[in-house]
Amino acid sequence: MHEVGLCEGVLGVVLEASGGRPVRRVRVRVGTLLRVWPESFDQAWRLVGEATPAEDAAVELDEVPARIRCRSCRHEAEPEDLPLCPRCGSSHVDVLAGDELVVEEVELEGGAVLRNPALDGSRPKEE
Repeated sequence: MHEVGLCEGVLGVVLEASGGRPVRRVRVRVGTLLRVWPESFDQAWRLVGEATPAEDAAVELDEVPARIRCRSCRHEAEPEDLPLCPRCGSSHVDVLAGDELVVEEVELEGGAVLRNPALDGSRPKEE
């Protein structure tokens, strides 16, 4: 279950951002190429977050579809399964999206929302 390792990384970011304050919610952008099962991620989160300020935090996963660019024919696509070019079948592709794991925001008890400053302007936020 690789979700434990992913959750440990996310928890480190969350704890640093929260500064030890209790966390209510965490939003994470996760690429489909990471093959994360939401139920497994939730179980892993409960395990690694135990006895931390984030132990009761809900985790919201925003799935990002895979997007590739073929090095052979330059076609861009969202592949169905493996990162193969749907036009020419080449496996020589560059992954443009779908392999990320990014903490988008951390909501603290009391309602303060800490957004990842690296994402400002990269994606509209729904309120």
